Amino acid sequence: MLLLQTAAPRDAFADTFTALGEAPLRGPVVATYSRHDRATGFWHLRAERRAGVGYAGIGTAPAAVSAIRMRLVDEPYPLTVLDHRFVSVDASEVFVRGRGPAGAHSDHLRAETVHLLLSPAEHGR
Repeated sequence: MLLLQTAAPRDAFADTFTALGEAPLRGPVVATYSRHDRATGFWHLRAERRAGVGYAGIGTAPAAVSAIRMRLVDEPYPLTVLDHRFVSVDASEVFVRGRGPAGAHSDHLRAETVHLLLSPAEHGR
């Protein structure tokens, strides 16, 4: 499962989406974040008094969280970096564009996103 710039609190996987820890998924729950995402950073912080997953990554979860950086399309994702129940992907070097109050919240329509989406599927073959 790939979640792009999730607008939920960092502890949502431990407090709200707890079923994902035991779900019959055959792959990781992968969530991107970018420090340029003002929607889940600046605005989420003001509304909920805590940053969102889309700004600061997965915080706590029912299983250990692996932290990696988003790779360019010519850099493969080894199985060892995606072979975790929860993977928090720092896309701050890629998701950088955006204007207005949302910042880079919607800057995920990129080849790097497709690369990240298809990599766990490729490992699952």
